[in-house]
Amino acid sequence: MQELNLTSRFLFDEVPRELAEFLHYLEETTDERAASTNSQRIKRIHRRVRKVRLSEEVGVKYMQAWEEKYYEREEGKEEGREEGARNKLRELAIKKYHKGMSVEEIADWTEESPELIRQLLEEKPDPASGQEPGEIR
Repeated sequence: MQELNLTSRFLFDEVPRELAEFLHYLEETTDERAASTNSQRIKRIHRRVRKVRLSEEVGVKYMQAWEEKYYEREEGKEEGREEGARNKLRELAIKKYHKGMSVEEIADWTEESPELIRQLLEEKPDPASGQEPGEIR
């Protein structure tokens, strides 16, 4: 079976002309590009594309979907930052604990509560992190 790289940057004789014109149309979806083709199929597709573009309802739905994705990404970034900060605090707490600092001393040093430090030291580490459990004495 032969593999075909679908890009419009090839010679017309490598693929059917209509496919090449359609790929050019996808790269540049304009009235001029649609008018320059002999393909009725591409012209029909372009009429539908224009109708959708002019539809206010579709525009509103598109913007709503874009906003939802934007806020989901921002929420994910914030969760990642929080998780990273927590992991860093956990790493520091474990290091200080293994060097002989008490939970209270670590809490004072990090300006966190002793309860949080205890919780971080008792958490099972993520296997991917390579961290050791704190093993509170």
